[in-house]
Amino acid sequence: MNKLFVLILLISASILFSSCEGGTTFTKSIDNRSTETIQVMLKSIYGNSEETTILPNESKQIFWNDQMGFFVDDSYTCTQLIDSIKLTITNNKVLTKDIMNPDNWTRNSTNGRNSREDCLFTLTNNDLQ
Repeated sequence: MNKLFVLILLISASILFSSCEGGTTFTKSIDNRSTETIQVMLKSIYGNSEETTILPNESKQIFWNDQMGFFVDDSYTCTQLIDSIKLTITNNKVLTKDIMNPDNWTRNSTNGRNSREDCLFTLTNNDLQ
């Protein structure tokens, strides 16, 4: 009977501690403030996302990932989890603003047991050629 009690106690403790672990939710969004429609395909370290269409003056999330037990420090940048991003812009326009430069992203961090790293890339007509 003692062994059964210890086993139940260990299993209960494992469930309790794993449910309190916390982690970080990562999002990446594009705010299209241009007059063009954009098709986005993001490839992250976790694989390819679905192609996303972002209409003029529309903002959409292009990446979401939840990492249990994983937290970042101040060295984290918005481009860290990205392998590549392919943009197709209407009227054969080309993005001149470097989407892989972390300085071109706005990072909003929320710390705590359930941390968030929300990143936003904004583009306007001035960023297109």
